Amino acid sequence: MTTAKTIFENILSLDLSECEVTVCLASALKDESVPRFERLLISAQLTETFRSIASFTQTRYKRDFSNGDLLLHRYTFQSKPDTHEVEYLDVSTYESIAEQVEPLSTLADIEVFEAEEKFTAGMRFYVIVAQPPQGDAVYFFRAYSHRKMLSRSRSFAMIFNSGVYDRVTDPMFLFDSTVDCVSRGGMMFLFKKEHFHEMFRFFEMTRKVASETLETIRAAVPIHNFEAFVKDCEANMSKQVKLNHIASKPYLARLTIDNIKKVIARNKLAVPVIKVGDKEMIVYEHADKWVLLKLLDDDYLWSLMTEQSYEVSGKREVTEHDR
Repeated sequence: MTTAKTIFENILSLDLSECEVTVCLASALKDESVPRFERLLISAQLTETFRSIASFTQTRYKRDFSNGDLLLHRYTFQSKPDTHEVEYLDVSTYESIAEQVEPLSTLADIEVFEAEEKFTAGMRFYVIVAQPPQGDAVYFFRAYSHRKMLSRSRSFAMIFNSGVYDRVTDPMFLFDSTVDCVSRGGMMFLFKKEHFHEMFRFFEMTRKVASETLETIRAAVPIHNFEAFVKDCEANMSKQVKLNHIASKPYLARLTIDNIKKVIARNKLAVPVIKVGDKEMIVYEHADKWVLLKLLDDDYLWSLMTEQSYEVSGKREVTEHDR
C-alpha cells in the first residue's frame, strides 16, 4: 500500500510542465450537499498562470519536507497543526468528501462554465487539475466565494484603454497564488485546515456524525440524564467536534462501567456514579458540561514521569509513521 509520505513526495516532485492543466469551479447552494463543477475555458497564457500557482505550492513545501522540517500527521478534528505540520486524510474514509470530489475523476463530462447567476452565487472553491501523461492527476484546491467577483464587490475596477480610464463592468474573477489543500491517489493533504472545513462543509458532516455517535454512546454507556447531555451537545459545535473524535475511537463499543469508574477514581473527576435499580449509571450534570465528553474521549492521562494525572486537549495519536 502506498503511504501518505510517498504520495506527498510524488506530488512535490511531479513535473508540472508535462501536465495538462484544467481549472474547475465548484458551486453548491445551502441545500445542496454535492457541488456542481464547471470547467473554465482559458487562454494558454492563463493556463500557465494556474500552472505556476501549482508549481509555487510545490516549491513552498518541497525543501522543508525533504530536509525533515515539514512533518506529516494523520488528520484529527481537534488538532491544531503548527506551521511546520501538514495533516492528511484518506478521502475514501470520509464519505461526504469522497462524494463531493467524485465528479473530478471524469473531467471530460464536466460542463463549460457559463457564469450563470445561480452557479456564481453558490461558488465555494476551485480546483487546478494537473494531469500527467501517466499516473493519477493532482488536484490543487482553493476556497472561493462569489464575493471575490469584482462585479459583486462594493469596490470597482478601472482599466486604462486608448488613453483614458474606464470602469470595468463585465464580471471579473480574482484569484491568488495560494492553495488550501492538495490531493492525489485518494489522499488529501491540508495546508489551511479552516479553509478545508469551509470548502467541504465539514461541520455539516460533523453534526451528522455527532448525532450518530450520541446514539452509539446511548447504547454503550449507561448515562443518567442522557437527554440533557444530548441537548447540550447539539447546541455546541465544539462538543459536536469532540463527539466526532470520540466516534473514531475503537474502544467506544467496548467501554464498561467498571473501566469508566477506574478513570473517574484515579483522576478524582467530579462525575457521580449512581445505582438505578440493579444498574450503575454515570450522571451527567449540567453544571459541568465538558467533563463527561472529556472522559469519553480519554482526555485524562497518567504520567509515568511525574506520577500525576493530566487533562490533555488537541491530542494526536502517535503512529509509527509519525515517529
